[in-house]
Amino acid sequence: MTTRDKVAAAYELHGDNVSAIAREVDIARPTVRHHLKKLGLYGKPIAGGQLPDTDIVSLELPPDGTVSRVLLTSAQNNTHVHAGFWKSLLALADHYDASILVSTFNYNKNAYGRRAVKRGKEATDEDVAPLWYDPAIRDYICDDKVEVAPGLVFCGDLCLSPTASRPLTGWKNHTRRKSGVFPHPKVAMESVAVAGGRAAKFNYTTGAVTLHNYIAKAAGQKAEFHHTFGALLVEVDSDGRWWARQVVGNKKGALQDLDVAVAGGKVKTGQRVEAITWGDFHCAHLDPIVRDIGWSQREVDDIDNPSMLDTLRPKEQHVHDLLDFYSRNHHDRKNPRKMFQRWAEKKDNVVDELTEAAQVLREIERPWCGTVVVDSNHDRAMQRWLDEVDGREDPQNARFWFQANDAVYEAIERGEEPHLLSWAMRRQGCPGRVRFLREDESHVICGDIECGVHGDRGANGSRGTISGLAQIGDRLNGADKHQAAILWGSYWAGTSSRLKLGYTKGPSAWSHSHVVTYPNGKRTIVTMYSGKWRA
Repeated sequence: MTTRDKVAAAYELHGDNVSAIAREVDIARPTVRHHLKKLGLYGKPIAGGQLPDTDIVSLELPPDGTVSRVLLTSAQNNTHVHAGFWKSLLALADHYDASILVSTFNYNKNAYGRRAVKRGKEATDEDVAPLWYDPAIRDYICDDKVEVAPGLVFCGDLCLSPTASRPLTGWKNHTRRKSGVFPHPKVAMESVAVAGGRAAKFNYTTGAVTLHNYIAKAAGQKAEFHHTFGALLVEVDSDGRWWARQVVGNKKGALQDLDVAVAGGKVKTGQRVEAITWGDFHCAHLDPIVRDIGWSQREVDDIDNPSMLDTLRPKEQHVHDLLDFYSRNHHDRKNPRKMFQRWAEKKDNVVDELTEAAQVLREIERPWCGTVVVDSNHDRAMQRWLDEVDGREDPQNARFWFQANDAVYEAIERGEEPHLLSWAMRRQGCPGRVRFLREDESHVICGDIECGVHGDRGANGSRGTISGLAQIGDRLNGADKHQAAILWGSYWAGTSSRLKLGYTKGPSAWSHSHVVTYPNGKRTIVTMYSGKWRA
């Protein structure tokens, strides 16, 4: 093979990276440029083009009354799989009779020379070898666009940069109305607003089955920190409805999916989870289906279909926005038409709303599960009502207004910090075991997951946002936004309220989504859809 032929072959691997080609062929860079120019591959525009490829492979639906499952993940070139995680993933697939699709992506560590990275971090012989993928995944590779269920597209044809800080940025409408799964070693999720009152669209990334293998420069080091051994599990029923959730492995490759745990290739069922962070309750607007499949105790004739709470048996559960405070919310107090609507609906009595919230706390009470009510903005609206309204002008609620103020003043007189929600709920008979977090009170589980942040307040007095709170020094389980999201170690629940309320006009990204935390600190988001929380 002539030198020019060798340069052409190296060009196929490295593109127009002259330094990489020079090292591969072992010639000087000016010589590389000379041969590339002669080949018409350097210094000149190259003509080309093709029609858009719109072909999508669609998987068949399972037979009537059955469920099919598929695990979607990704793998990096010239990188070995995480043997423990791959073994666990295969065992989980075997347990569920699920298929596995692995999309490949390319990352060129050879782009940096020995003098461009830290000592001992330069590209290895395997890194600079011709393009290859671990033989373990050979039979599972899928680099095509596949509609794994009606309305859910696995974009296996894409090759996203593994160092992208927010890999879902710019891809919101890539699959149009359909939800999308994007192969990437970070685990991320975005809710996308949809018009017409239809269910929200979701975009997901997959995680990866390959080991860390990044350039020891800033972009690579940041990417390595967020690299996740993971996959997206999709369940599809015979009607074409689908449910997706994250399956994430720890350093040893052990994983858990709901009540199924896998370690060392061995599957154990009936496992408990650490916690459930429910989507915002807003008890005055609580969705009856969420209430039913989420935590309602089943009758004897339906004992084989337990609720999500009784199936997963968390050690604790987190409640955000327990109240909506719809009866006297400050947004509508000065709107006579809306206040008349509350009167007509018989929903203008504060005590009635508190009684309903206490009843919900009794419904979710289990002897094996603690309940933590997180300080939230809608709960704080009750104190704002006491501070801003003259109770004498509200005959419907006057007595409670005076009683609540008296309780607050008594606490202050005793030298205590008043906690109005706790007082009101105890007064209405909520279970004594319920813990009410105070403003800015921390609640950490699994060593480093902060569960005491609602999400309405950001750092240093700013308004809380998903991207802003994802940058604090803790992993985080939050709520408040009513739309599910995963970003940089922060997981966000949706809502447990009805999806269409008086103030939700226009396209919406709200969903009935909840964060499930496992004992090993890994998490997933479970979305209730079509009256079910899983297939």
